[in-house]
Amino acid sequence: MEQELSLRDVLGVLRRRAWIILVVVFVAVVLAALLSYVVLPPVYQANTSLIVNERPSVAQGTGVDIGQIQTYRSLAVTYAKIITSRAVLQDTIDQLKLPETVQQLTGMTTVQVEGQTEIIGVSVKDKDATRAALIANTVASSFIKQLPTLVNRVENVSVIDRAVPVTDQVSPRPLLNIAVALVAALMLGVLLAFLVDYFDDTVKTPDDVKKLFGLRVLAVVPDMNVKGARHGRAY
Repeated sequence: MEQELSLRDVLGVLRRRAWIILVVVFVAVVLAALLSYVVLPPVYQANTSLIVNERPSVAQGTGVDIGQIQTYRSLAVTYAKIITSRAVLQDTIDQLKLPETVQQLTGMTTVQVEGQTEIIGVSVKDKDATRAALIANTVASSFIKQLPTLVNRVENVSVIDRAVPVTDQVSPRPLLNIAVALVAALMLGVLLAFLVDYFDDTVKTPDDVKKLFGLRVLAVVPDMNVKGARHGRAY
């Protein structure tokens, strides 16, 4: 019949194998810090936004046309797809003489419609904050310039906010990485501690003899290396 693991046993394992947990946590935290501060380069993100609205030449009255708003929202979704098209991104690369390919620039660029609105957000990530803002603004202007040649129905598209350099990096995030590494290391360390203790079949204390064999301990041979053992006392 297997013995149930009591809270005292759990605490005993953690106390005996605390060094394993500490080593795992230390290694994980150091590696996370090195990756975040030394190995991985900082990445910055610049954002610009566009809005799809009615052309001034066809504006009529001051009332709100719900159907027209829905049309603008649908066009915003279509336009968001066009912004990351080869035509727009290749024009951006040519204007700025970027070393990236269209595929690489696609990976750097994120375009999405802001909720149920006619606003399109364009985000660009790069290792240089100023360069990220420049690319984002060029992508937006290239899209507006090429839009009449890419689609049949064109509504007015204008820039709401131009991208500006942001010096707060979006990745890596050192504190978050270290915190995640700490939690994961604690869990791994505890697991390793219990595994090592489970496979350790050595007998270390009189209590181990009672638990393993059910025998009564009649005497204990003192460790002569322990202070006081030579005088008949063991600590």
